[in-house]
Amino acid sequence: MVALHPILVVIAAGTLVCVFARAAMHKATDLTMFVHTMGGYRLLPAALLMPTALGLLFLEVAVILGLIVPVTRPFAAGIALLLLATYAGAIGINLSRGNTHIDCGCGGAGQGLSWYLVARNAVLGLLCLVAMASLLPVEMTAMAWLSAAAGILSAILLFAGIEKLIDNWSWLQASNRAFEQHNHEGHD
Repeated sequence: MVALHPILVVIAAGTLVCVFARAAMHKATDLTMFVHTMGGYRLLPAALLMPTALGLLFLEVAVILGLIVPVTRPFAAGIALLLLATYAGAIGINLSRGNTHIDCGCGGAGQGLSWYLVARNAVLGLLCLVAMASLLPVEMTAMAWLSAAAGILSAILLFAGIEKLIDNWSWLQASNRAFEQHNHEGHD
């Protein structure tokens, strides 16, 4: 296994903790809505939606806790990678069906399905691989911890900014289609 500088591993694990905390909070605060969202994916029978939602919530909380504890970090990052691949697969199946109107269920503001979400999960999967790496024998000084915290914050802000750009781009495309349809109808 590759050995990396501890700062890189802490940034990767910390970013994943934040991403999974957001997703778990979304599920925990409105599990019924998440179950409804899962139903929109049309991948599971209705009887399995609630148990699956509870299982995903449990796994996400376990990933969060596991990423924080150094000895369990590689295993938790592996579980995170499997979850992200599963989510990307479910999104990809629905995109291939043309089912883009449902919420992704990722947490935060509602967001329709897009290939961006699959790409985002792939990037998060790369962070999982970094979080699974063994550590070089380098001491983490106070400055190193501060650098890691800044790296985590930067990564989270970057993801949030990209998500907002994608949301705005989707809204702009829908607005342009409505404008063009309105103009087209006015000239007929």
